[in-house]
Amino acid sequence: MAFTLNQTIYLVLLLFTFYGCLKSLMVYKEKREFKYLVILAFFLIISPQLWMKAYGVKMQEFLVTFQFVVLLVPLALFLFYDYWERKRLEEQKDKIKIKTFFESYVNPKIINELLQKERVEFKGKRQDVTVFFMDIRGFTKLSEKLPAEEVIRILNKYFDIATSILFKHDGTVDKFVGDAVMALFNAPTAVKDHELKAVNAALEIQRALKEWGRVEAGIGINTGEAIIGNIGSKHKVDYTAIGNTVNIASRLEGQTTAGDIVISKDVYDQVKHRFPTKHKETVTLKGKEKPLEIYRYKTKTESYRT
Repeated sequence: MAFTLNQTIYLVLLLFTFYGCLKSLMVYKEKREFKYLVILAFFLIISPQLWMKAYGVKMQEFLVTFQFVVLLVPLALFLFYDYWERKRLEEQKDKIKIKTFFESYVNPKIINELLQKERVEFKGKRQDVTVFFMDIRGFTKLSEKLPAEEVIRILNKYFDIATSILFKHDGTVDKFVGDAVMALFNAPTAVKDHELKAVNAALEIQRALKEWGRVEAGIGINTGEAIIGNIGSKHKVDYTAIGNTVNIASRLEGQTTAGDIVISKDVYDQVKHRFPTKHKETVTLKGKEKPLEIYRYKTKTESYRT
């Protein structure tokens, strides 16, 4: 079929509008700016007019009859695509945020579990968690005797030992404070037998520190309900736990000497079938009125098989 000069011009213009539709769609997908939506709408509106000019009255009659549908369907499809794409990008952004936020604190296995969830909430909530505190014994004296570079090297090695073992047992490193380590088990994802895993990690860390021979540490572990979530200001936010369970874990760590692991009765009731100990004590912790039953593992002088 031969085309007249006018038809050829309109067909060329029509190809240009198709290119404009495609280009504006791609640029909008990349930049998400409203003006590219306007450009796309303009090309969608003039495309039927050019088509009618190129193919004459029959096509014109058809498009006049169905012009509303011809315009509505592409716009509806685009709006649906835009909604789906925005949702996908938002989910992708959330997953990147989760990975960036947690990759230094938790086992990669836990990060993958978080990324597989459709929705992850970090607002404050109450849940059962096992809290782990560890501190170097005699570190102040040690740091006074050594050059600053050596102190940093020792601390980095100490934190590396603790972190790798905590990750191995599905623990989450909450924070480092000076030479202290705070870790959580059963947050941000559920961990089966989290009390047992915390004690396993503590025993393995003490064994690794003993083999290394540079520093000695005390570890306190407690389990119970705590408030878990993102806590902080608009400038800095930390994922952490707060509450009485956390305070007691910190106080238990304060009851340790070099090489000790001190756990609460709630933890011991969950692990005594695997790790019995003869060192049962009753203490009154700082800030607490009632005595508390605690259990001690003396890893410096005794062997506990993990």
